[in-house]
Amino acid sequence: MGPLQRSVAALALLAAACAAQAQPCAVPGDGTPLRRALLKVKYLPETELWELEAAKTTPAQYVLSLDAPLRYRGRCYWPIEVRSAGRLWNRFYATPGGERLLVAGPGGELLTLQDWRKGAR
Repeated sequence: MGPLQRSVAALALLAAACAAQAQPCAVPGDGTPLRRALLKVKYLPETELWELEAAKTTPAQYVLSLDAPLRYRGRCYWPIEVRSAGRLWNRFYATPGGERLLVAGPGGELLTLQDWRKGAR
């Protein structure tokens, strides 16, 4: 394979990778993985503590938006907002099943769960 063929092959691979990144996020199956993701957020120790405090005045709400997925580093994440009394406490982004969680930090910066926990202290 000559240099021109290698360049063409490299460009084809790059185009395929970009096309894969641009693919829309499909709602997985019957929604069960997203339900697991929502429960993963609900049962984080930080969320449980916050919910105990919030429940003294109004119940907590967990809002999963199916129409606003985020593609980040090649993965689809669905936003889960945690609210009480109409106020947003935190916005999480979860992969189906909740294997990976990100948290919207100050200014909308995406933080890993570990980085968010370090900043919360």
